Amino acid sequence: MKLYFAPLAVFCLALPALAHKISQKGFGQLKAETKNFAHASSAKVRINSPMPRFAAPTLDGKGLTNASFNGKMGLFLLADTQCPCVQAVEQRIETLAKKYGPNRLRIAYVFSTPGQKPLAISRFMRDHKIGFPAIVDRDQRLLKMLDGRASSEVYLFDQKGVLRYHGRVDNETFDPKNATQHDLANALAAVAQNKRVVRAEVPAMGCAIPRI
Repeated sequence: MKLYFAPLAVFCLALPALAHKISQKGFGQLKAETKNFAHASSAKVRINSPMPRFAAPTLDGKGLTNASFNGKMGLFLLADTQCPCVQAVEQRIETLAKKYGPNRLRIAYVFSTPGQKPLAISRFMRDHKIGFPAIVDRDQRLLKMLDGRASSEVYLFDQKGVLRYHGRVDNETFDPKNATQHDLANALAAVAQNKRVVRAEVPAMGCAIPRI
């Protein structure tokens, strides 16, 4: 598979040094603004099955492949610059990233919503201070391979590239203090210790991602 990272990298270098600042919103306001929800419950890459070979372009022009995750747990989060669900779970993803560190866990945001431009994605990542790679999934190849349906949906692969968890972050998207079922955190803890994930799939709620 041939990759064409260079044009994207050149485009990103031309971005303004300072992106437009977006005010951070409270969980209540984010929830109120959500108009289009979708639920996802199953992945085309099945639980306990290896991820197919893939290559995806990223904003920094380096791209990601299966080899990028060798020996590390890999976490893909379906993202959207306008979805309040994605913004609501940002801090929880960052907390998990700090807990395991880059040598044990590699995280990537996947932007597959039709019409989202690299400039808008770059601004979103900068404004929200998200330092993970941003996959620009223009043709939705990665989305379709995962059979993703909704933004904020997550896919956790173990150190050998086998899917061990798929679904939501926890049971309180907009109210993390009241979360009682920390599904992603529990899955990460199990995979890190080479243990079985008890709840390997839990339906995820997020903004629907239209297919092209």
